[in-house]
Amino acid sequence: MKCSLQMNKSITAITTALILCTLTTQCCCFVSIKDGTNRLAAHYSTLSEEAQTATQPPNFSATATFNHDIARTLFPPLFFTLYHKYSNQNQQDDQEIAIRQHLKRSSPFTDPSSAQTAERMLRRMMENRYRSDGRTVCPDNRTFNLVAGSYGRLRCRNGVTKVPNIGVVWEEEPKLDPQYRMQMNNNNIDATEEMISMTSTDKLQELLQLQLCLCHYEGWPDEIRPSVDIFKRVLRRLAWRSGNIELNSRKQTSDAEQALQWLKFMNTTLPQQFALEGKHATICSPDSTSMSYVIEALASHRVQAYSERKGTSKHHKTLPTVNISITEMANEMDVQLESTSIPQEVPFSALQKAEELLLMQEEMYELHRNDKAKQALAHSYKCLLEGFGRYAVTSGSSQNDAIKRAHELLCRLEALCDAPSSSYASVIFALSISNRPSAAAVAEEVLNRMLSKLNSDQVLNANDVSKAFSGCIAAYVKNHDAKNADKILFEMIKLYESDELGSDFVPEPRAFGTCIAAWSKYDPTSEKSNDRGRRWVSSPRQRLHNADRAESILVELERVARKEAAKNTNKYVLHATPYNIAILARVQTLETISPKTRWSNEGIILHAQSILEHMEFEMGVAADPYTYSTLLNAWTKQSCPGNEKAADYAEELLRRRIEDVDISKIYSDDDPSAKTVDDVWPNVKHYSSVLKAHANCRSPAGARKALSLLSEMEKRFYDAKVISDEDDDADFHVDQKDAAKPDLVCYSIVIDAFAKQKQLSESSSVAFRLLRAMEEKYHAGDMSMKPNNRIYTAVILSLAQSPYTGDDAAELNNAQRAWSLLDEMKANDVQPNSFTYNYIINCCAQEASHDENEQRISFEIAIKAFQELRKMAASSNNNDDDSCSTDAYHPDSFTYAFTLKACTNLLPPSPFRTKVATQVFKESCKKGYCNDEVMKRLRWCVDTDNFHELIGTDARDVRINDMPSSWSRCCLPSKRRR
Repeated sequence: MKCSLQMNKSITAITTALILCTLTTQCCCFVSIKDGTNRLAAHYSTLSEEAQTATQPPNFSATATFNHDIARTLFPPLFFTLYHKYSNQNQQDDQEIAIRQHLKRSSPFTDPSSAQTAERMLRRMMENRYRSDGRTVCPDNRTFNLVAGSYGRLRCRNGVTKVPNIGVVWEEEPKLDPQYRMQMNNNNIDATEEMISMTSTDKLQELLQLQLCLCHYEGWPDEIRPSVDIFKRVLRRLAWRSGNIELNSRKQTSDAEQALQWLKFMNTTLPQQFALEGKHATICSPDSTSMSYVIEALASHRVQAYSERKGTSKHHKTLPTVNISITEMANEMDVQLESTSIPQEVPFSALQKAEELLLMQEEMYELHRNDKAKQALAHSYKCLLEGFGRYAVTSGSSQNDAIKRAHELLCRLEALCDAPSSSYASVIFALSISNRPSAAAVAEEVLNRMLSKLNSDQVLNANDVSKAFSGCIAAYVKNHDAKNADKILFEMIKLYESDELGSDFVPEPRAFGTCIAAWSKYDPTSEKSNDRGRRWVSSPRQRLHNADRAESILVELERVARKEAAKNTNKYVLHATPYNIAILARVQTLETISPKTRWSNEGIILHAQSILEHMEFEMGVAADPYTYSTLLNAWTKQSCPGNEKAADYAEELLRRRIEDVDISKIYSDDDPSAKTVDDVWPNVKHYSSVLKAHANCRSPAGARKALSLLSEMEKRFYDAKVISDEDDDADFHVDQKDAAKPDLVCYSIVIDAFAKQKQLSESSSVAFRLLRAMEEKYHAGDMSMKPNNRIYTAVILSLAQSPYTGDDAAELNNAQRAWSLLDEMKANDVQPNSFTYNYIINCCAQEASHDENEQRISFEIAIKAFQELRKMAASSNNNDDDSCSTDAYHPDSFTYAFTLKACTNLLPPSPFRTKVATQVFKESCKKGYCNDEVMKRLRWCVDTDNFHELIGTDARDVRINDMPSSWSRCCLPSKRRR
């Protein structure tokens, strides 16, 4: 047996040396001992059996001296004074070291070089131990603790320490290079672009592997065997990293799987030859805290992937990592350990494994009821509750099951011990996103159980209580129950005013905003009919009541904000969102536009605009783009022929924002290059709303105002400063500036405004000029300004409204110019539709020249357009004649009416005109596109006898309703819009 043990030690020594060599070369910033380990492996390969049997048992009497040398490397001189004083008072345990942290005192080495030096000293001790066949000093638990603690204390200056009681966040570590050294010798280091491929968590795992390999080589003595605290240090880091840092490679073992594997390794039975010598049966018995860390890691498993799937991902730090295989290490030690994997295709499989561990932890708590086990169990419940809540929010499958499990866990936690307030908040948050109608009532019941603890000695966290109230309100809002949401809100305000939770408890602004949103959509009829999906309140009186209620809640929010501002805490910051919802609620009270409601609607919008003024000038809350979009869209909807005042109000509001921007540019020291596209407003949507308001007036003045605003927009963009000049695409690039860039929609609105103006003689000329400006930008590289079908069609329509008066007006008549635009469309790969051809035919019919040759050319173009549209319809669809086409590539009632109009205006009365008109009319009846306009144009085109013969009656006043229904089966009830 003794020979077998000694042979096992020698074989293990060779394996350990190779592991040392492999792990050391993974980290490029540490001084390599690769040469030494290679020599060590070669040395062991040539050892004779007699030399291998001479290995001595470990002697730890001299280890304390080496530990002092390592501590001298890691800590300042003041430490040694404290250490000697401490050691003199504790003569019985001279190996205990009073570790003190003095982050800003000088040290013999600069961190992280001190940690690297300590690690080299540890590795040298192990190398000497292996080379001397166990005759030299052997590192003990304290040696490994000193080195591991040095890496645990490293910080990254650009990192964030979110959870101080869990440990320091070591985000990234620079390579060992003098140019990255800081002048101050402290534990803070700068993160640089060149990073090593190992984090502190991986380094701690590597050191634990070294300790286990040495422990196995020495026969698992208690002086070297890692304690449960050493394992907990690693598990704690893995638990934190599982939910806060995303690893570069998704193929590597996840932190949750790694933590679960370490837990299994702790509970693994030692090899038989060591167990027979009276050693402990297991490597290290895990305690309740160990399981708590593993449950935390499992509950946070793949949180980044869930967030990306739902589209609610927040920024997670991404770090490189190394894959440390625990299974391979166990196999080298003859320890039986099965590999662990978490299948991603199974819903919340990691949470199920965490629940299994939770049951084991509950059994441990029943056997050993103490404060430490109680805290660990509460932490496990909290992490698992948050895991189920996070899964319910970010994952679509098994959402209700996850919420149900979270509620059950809360009940079990309450039965075992006092549940922390964060657990109640997690369950309420999960219930707030449930689609079940009863979820809101359950959330309120959980909230009441939480508040009942105010009467006991248990202390509730103020932030958790505030989040719980907000979640309960959100649950009622999701069910469109504004009354109960309002009730919960005022209970929260009452608790805030009572000051039972102290000054830390402050109602969240989002709770007020959520309640305001509920009132903006509240409809009592939806509750009675169980229609929870309605978004429009039918009753005008109810909409007015909702707007008043929303503003009253806004007043309560401002009262809380003023009270917090009086405390000078600067923690309660108001945003524009609650005001935006209140403005929207007021705008929704607008009546349908009519001469009777015009003045009342104007008063409603002015009232909503007064909320904006109160928000900016009295409360000091900056408006956002949505605030202006809501008001501008309201004015745009009220703009109509005869109500040009609404368009003027819209432009006045827009210019108010423009003036604010100009003033801020003069007096602000902000760098324009630091802005983003989202920071630039008024944006193009604001401008297009005002342009649309002017265009809706259908007046020459409105068209000219729209053109003036577009010209001003172009000038401001031309004079603006560049905020981004990154060329993402070599073929197309336009500089981003701190001003709105006119887009295709802006040009289309202005062209439409002029195309519909018969009173303006320059309508077609302006439309052509804008079209050419767009084409010039497109050919210059701005691909977004390529004219589309709507632009070309609107320009053709302008030719039908007014003659072209440009410099080249004498070259072509309006019909020829319209056909040339059609050729340009085809050349630019823009597909014409029935609207395009209809306006070409109408443009030909509007030919004002009395020259017979000009009329003949115009008529030929009209017939040519009519035939092309028919061919397009025949090629795009092979439906029967009895079927009606719904797309925009078929002749419609406008096509036939405009063709008959062209016959009447361009052909003299003759049998030929009658023949053409007859064929056109019969085809319209056959296709089902005959309406009153077609019959009116037919009456003007043919004589009375032919008209009566075609319609089959000699009645004097005939309408389409008197004709067979098949003639008009495909006609739309109202005019089709582009």
